[in-house]
Amino acid sequence: MRIGRARPRCRCRARSCQQTYDPVPLYRRASPRFSCHHSRMTRSERLLAILDYLRGRTQPVTAAQLAEHFQVSERSIYRDVSSLNRRGARIDGSAGVGYVFREGYFLPPLAFTAEEAAAILLGLRFVLRRGDAQLAEAARLARAKIAATAPATFGPGTERAVPLLVAPRRPKLSDARLQALRQAIASERVVALSYEDADGRLTERQIWPVAIGWCEEVEIVGAWCALRGAFRTFRLDRVRGLDVLDQPFPQPRQALLAAYLKHEPGIQL
Repeated sequence: MRIGRARPRCRCRARSCQQTYDPVPLYRRASPRFSCHHSRMTRSERLLAILDYLRGRTQPVTAAQLAEHFQVSERSIYRDVSSLNRRGARIDGSAGVGYVFREGYFLPPLAFTAEEAAAILLGLRFVLRRGDAQLAEAARLARAKIAATAPATFGPGTERAVPLLVAPRRPKLSDARLQALRQAIASERVVALSYEDADGRLTERQIWPVAIGWCEEVEIVGAWCALRGAFRTFRLDRVRGLDVLDQPFPQPRQALLAAYLKHEPGIQL
């Protein structure tokens, strides 16, 4: 039984690249033919791709991860990041931690695929229908800005072509209280809460809110509860009173959020 040799991998050697190639016959004395989307990317395209890649990440990305993704050396990544910073991009980085993209750098207009446009429109529609008045207004402004930069995808009449609908919000908490809760999360301030539990008992609590969530039937806030000494998920329809205190969180919100998500594995950002 004859067993053939496995087809050689692409020269980029990336674990994520599945491209193979057929060697050129030896009598041609030429290098093997190969191609993948990594090897065809120019440096200018890679610079924009690095910006786009970092912009979509909430956690630091190391040079090794970028090198693996774009199939270049880490030294090339160092040069690329340095070049981007010289051109006005705000990319922070430190040894052993990685790179983080800071907002404030103007990026050229982006071209969206039909699926990408549908995803963006669905997200905007959700905020318009389910968020408070302040968030809804922000979504309308964002939609207008996106339409101005990508009129072919988000221009008049194109939204109706996306058959994705969002049910309207059933108000559980007043807009003023919801906005106060969001501001407390952003400013990392403790919140005094009057909360009615499932048995109808009213309790007074101090919480460190870290995130607000919209479920199918209810709106929730994830928080550390000082009364229980543990993370809890509170239904906003059971909140009877809310007061933002001039008292900071004892720990950074990002650390609390990471701990909360570990405590509630079924909830994802």
